[in-house]
Amino acid sequence: MKTPRRPAALDGEIEFPDGLPGFESHQRFVLVGSPDFDPFTLIKGIGRNAPAFLAIDPRRIDPAFPTKLGSRESLRLGAQAGETLLWLALVAPKPDGTATVNLRAPIVVSPSTLRGLQIVSDEKVYRLDHPLKAA
Repeated sequence: MKTPRRPAALDGEIEFPDGLPGFESHQRFVLVGSPDFDPFTLIKGIGRNAPAFLAIDPRRIDPAFPTKLGSRESLRLGAQAGETLLWLALVAPKPDGTATVNLRAPIVVSPSTLRGLQIVSDEKVYRLDHPLKAA
């Protein structure tokens, strides 16, 4: 299977109109990617005391991870029909040096509108704390 990659151009600020859960007051972020920390992406908030998060494409953790967006979320993003969306799952480091990935609440970004949102699922198919294992 081909390894998922981040869309080539996501220059500019990404707006999260609702913020992210727990960080609702922070609505503007940039994505920072570098070959030095591939396959991870940094989601960096803009502004004073803005948060930053490490993220990874959830299909790198589970190749069958569903990336079909519902019509309501598509409308909220302003996503174009057939647009390749960017999917990210937040990584949480643990005190013991390991890390987990939140597969239950992925972030999705529309490259055409530079708008993003975090989709929080009530379904328990995926964990909030899926173990991140070295490849």
